[in-house]
Amino acid sequence: MFVALYLRFFGSGSAGGIIATRLSEDPVKVLLLEAGGSYLENEYTRIPLPWKRALKSKVNWGFYTVPQKYSCFASKNKKAKATRGKVLGGTGSMNGMNYVRGSRHDFDQWRNEGCVGWGYDDVLPYFKMSEDIQIPELMNSSFHGKGGPLVITEAHTSPIEFLHRSAAIEKGLPVVDCNGYNQIGYCPLQANIKDGERCTSASCFLRPVMSRSNLQVVTNSHVARVIIRNGTARGVTVMRNGRTTRVYAKEEVILSAGVFGSPQILLLSGIGPKAHLQKVGVPLKADIPVGEGMQDHMQYYFQYSTNTSLNMNQEKALDQREIMEYVFYKKGVQTRPGNDGTIFAHLPDNENDHSYPDLQLSFKAFANEKDPIKCAVDRMNKRGEFAEQNRTASIGFAVLICKLHHKSRGTLRLKSKNPLAPPRIDPNYLSHQDDVDSYMKILRFVQHLSNNTAWKSIGTTFVRQEECTSHCKKLTFDTDDYWRCMVRHYAVESNHQVSTCRMGADNNTTAVVDPYLRVKGIKRLRVADSSVMRNIPSANTNAATMMIGEKAADMIKMSRRLKYNSKYGKSLGL
Repeated sequence: MFVALYLRFFGSGSAGGIIATRLSEDPVKVLLLEAGGSYLENEYTRIPLPWKRALKSKVNWGFYTVPQKYSCFASKNKKAKATRGKVLGGTGSMNGMNYVRGSRHDFDQWRNEGCVGWGYDDVLPYFKMSEDIQIPELMNSSFHGKGGPLVITEAHTSPIEFLHRSAAIEKGLPVVDCNGYNQIGYCPLQANIKDGERCTSASCFLRPVMSRSNLQVVTNSHVARVIIRNGTARGVTVMRNGRTTRVYAKEEVILSAGVFGSPQILLLSGIGPKAHLQKVGVPLKADIPVGEGMQDHMQYYFQYSTNTSLNMNQEKALDQREIMEYVFYKKGVQTRPGNDGTIFAHLPDNENDHSYPDLQLSFKAFANEKDPIKCAVDRMNKRGEFAEQNRTASIGFAVLICKLHHKSRGTLRLKSKNPLAPPRIDPNYLSHQDDVDSYMKILRFVQHLSNNTAWKSIGTTFVRQEECTSHCKKLTFDTDDYWRCMVRHYAVESNHQVSTCRMGADNNTTAVVDPYLRVKGIKRLRVADSSVMRNIPSANTNAATMMIGEKAADMIKMSRRLKYNSKYGKSLGL
């Protein structure tokens, strides 16, 4: 079957859903193809609190990395999870809803490295375009937008948030808007939640405009490769319901299949490193560095036990009164994402600009009730390490410790020419020694932070997660060698992977797309998602991915208007 349409988008993730929504505002036909199904088929893509359950469902591609050489030693087969959404809304339909854009320095660095038009002053209007800020203190901020589809609310989960805020202030960190001018300080949680439900590119952008006659959204459609003739993208090959279909576009083909999907489709289409494509037997169309330079954040967590049950735990999350309050009124703790605020900080001895953060701390409202933490708390009880008797793992909180600027780089490759085979993902975590050494400084920072009056008031006590395992037991606790061992064993992925189709100047040999997101060497083909980020932002990546969708749509609209005006002018002899 052959279908000819004007503009074609593949992938309805955080960027793709926005692009399709914005472009269909104009009188142009738009077809969006999504490999997964509707987010409406899975309640855990909508209810904020139990969002992690979506990760264990069919809306997750369920990828894993190759065994890691330098990290993940405590994980099964030394593999890390590579979570990505297979659903309308993409990974934005199953992430933690923490809305953080990144530092202004991140985007200025993109611009300075050749991504003209992507500096902070350039991208801020696109962040604001999406946004409908609903936080009273920020309603009049020049850094936030009003009236956009994306509702942003303050969404801490437990009363302990006040103690984290107090601890930060005690240590000299101000309370800030981390989506404002300066990230450094304690940031109350900003989350994309509307009327008690997750607000995504699917639910808040696409769904309200699905009745447009020029917009067609087709789910359960797996794009296998781009059809390229004479160096020009003409359409795609799609696999749906056991059939393979060719779909053609009269204008452009735009890939928004995500940090793993977009490079995989390009490689299957013959666009990528020549040596790799020859190895897997894919005919070469363009020799460019697709799949090179993957970046991600890693996170390590400190678990703490307390003497108060102010935190969230499984018993509270399953409380029938809370569930009924949500079912009938869309209120209560189920409308919260499980976090309690964030700290962005700069290490004192780092020579970089002190307004540029080195680390991100996320305070998790949930206690960790699984082994080995449960076992460790039991042993600490037996040794009398708590002031109170019989503490349980259900009372406490965790701090996710994220190093923001890693020097390690990974790759994405094809395992075979089969488009249904998962890609070969190798993030190469902690391959650069500086990533491990700088983690030591970050962990010491957290230890310094933990010595505060607010936490002491609830008997906060550190829990050693290796207590009931054999890992790192031979090393003296709290030495640098001990922490290096622990980080290599227990630090895990943040699933903030970016840069597999990296943006850059025309003469930049590391770039796959130019600043207009056009694939080098191929006409009428663009990529617009997290894969094009020049470098990873100092934050969770969903907000920046949505901004890319807004800016990409604006650039495409402008390109079409210039093209039309040029043709129209010539026809009139102008």
